[in-house]
Amino acid sequence: MLSRQSFAVFEAPSLTERLGRIQQEVDPDFEVLGQELLTQIEPELSQPLYLHIAKHLRRHKNPPVDTWLALSTYQRGYKMLPHFEVGLWPDRLFITLSLLADLDQRTSVADWLAQQQAQLIKLPISEINFDHTNQAALPFNAPNLARGIQRYQSVKKAELTFGRWLLAADPLFNDPKQVDQAIKQQISAMVPFYRDLLAVVAN
Repeated sequence: MLSRQSFAVFEAPSLTERLGRIQQEVDPDFEVLGQELLTQIEPELSQPLYLHIAKHLRRHKNPPVDTWLALSTYQRGYKMLPHFEVGLWPDRLFITLSLLADLDQRTSVADWLAQQQAQLIKLPISEINFDHTNQAALPFNAPNLARGIQRYQSVKKAELTFGRWLLAADPLFNDPKQVDQAIKQQISAMVPFYRDLLAVVAN
């Protein structure tokens, strides 16, 4: 179960040591959590989901600055489709629904988002992020949503991630069960939005 201690893996200075600690201390928790999330949300979808856990295979020198699990409807990958991510930066946990730069049907998705802004702002989401490689997040409000969508429409490398970020100092981390519950509640709350996105991509 993810806990405040999970962040300690980023204290390992070398690539080999940090990867080893991620694989031994975090990935098993990701595996359990990922399977539980699949069981929780698959019944609400009309297609299966697949669990992907970051392997950091392209890392040959610098240690990874974050690590994550992803849930996608494609068995071989996730970056080209709307997908859920749960992961860790050294100082925070993120629970997101992600639309990355190489999304299939990107134009259709961006146009749909622009048309749905009045409804989207009502979603049970607390933060938004425009670059998944940056741990910072902005409040999920109408101006930030509009700016993010406009950028996603016009900038080829732009991204959108929606969800919740929990700082490692958050009192929730005093009880890992509360963290687990917060993750599952946030993912569940975004499932209807995710289902709509999948329909847009499929058309």
